[in-house]
Amino acid sequence: MLIKKFPANIPGRTAAICQIFLKGFLISLAAGSLFTGCATPANGKWFAENGKNDALREVMKRKDKIIHLSPKAAAADKPVLLLLHGATDDPTEMMDIVREWNGRYDVYLYAYNFHKPVERAAADFTRELKRIELENPRAARGTIVVYSYSAIIFREAVIDATDQSIFASVSLIQLVPTAGGSNLASGMENPFTAWLVSRVSKSSQAENPYGSLANHLWDGDGNRKFYATISGERMHTILLEEDAHSLANTTDETIRRRYENGLGTNVLMIPKSAGVTHDYFPTHPVALEYLRKLLK
Repeated sequence: MLIKKFPANIPGRTAAICQIFLKGFLISLAAGSLFTGCATPANGKWFAENGKNDALREVMKRKDKIIHLSPKAAAADKPVLLLLHGATDDPTEMMDIVREWNGRYDVYLYAYNFHKPVERAAADFTRELKRIELENPRAARGTIVVYSYSAIIFREAVIDATDQSIFASVSLIQLVPTAGGSNLASGMENPFTAWLVSRVSKSSQAENPYGSLANHLWDGDGNRKFYATISGERMHTILLEEDAHSLANTTDETIRRRYENGLGTNVLMIPKSAGVTHDYFPTHPVALEYLRKLLK
């Protein structure tokens, strides 16, 4: 994308801030999110082949609903697998995972609108998870897989829940989570820049590693509440070496602590040589092989 340069007579700091805002505004119009690159082409073939066209329509509406993807007759007595997509208008980016595990798990997908404030998306997820657990008691002991931005949605849901029993027995797998925020949002350290960007992208606001939400999610009381609910042995994280979204190389001690708080202790690292990218993580064979190790 070509970004128009500002005139040289604008003071450097102001020009830089305006440049960031303009770039962010254009990206947000084009892709719906500033800093979270989770864009995978639509994939409706699986739905048609499995008589799930109605489910596909519900998924693409992104009405903050947990959609049941497995056939009810075939799902009896199977463990529950609940998927959360990234910051994308196309939740079908998770379909390669659905294809592989639909036979061994009872699969659900939370299709949410990532343009909403993270607090609302998280509250809707909690409400939906409670509904699913009432309908299917096995969901209370299910495995939840979050990808990229949805790690923030899930963490907010756990921290803000008034009834921690909803999450008390679930297992969590994080796929390249934007833990502590996103490195691509590091330019939001300036409060004015953060304010401008947050006007056009709620997901970018949520991924600001310097904002109050970052402190709430990844540090202090929020972090303690999360781990009091999701024990370390029930949480696994898969990362990419030299992931552009990752805060792994930050020199800021506070941000580094928040980043590490978001990972847990059970971490797998995919080497850069594997050719996996953050944006297309759920579709890459190597990434799926790493996930396979945790789901078997």
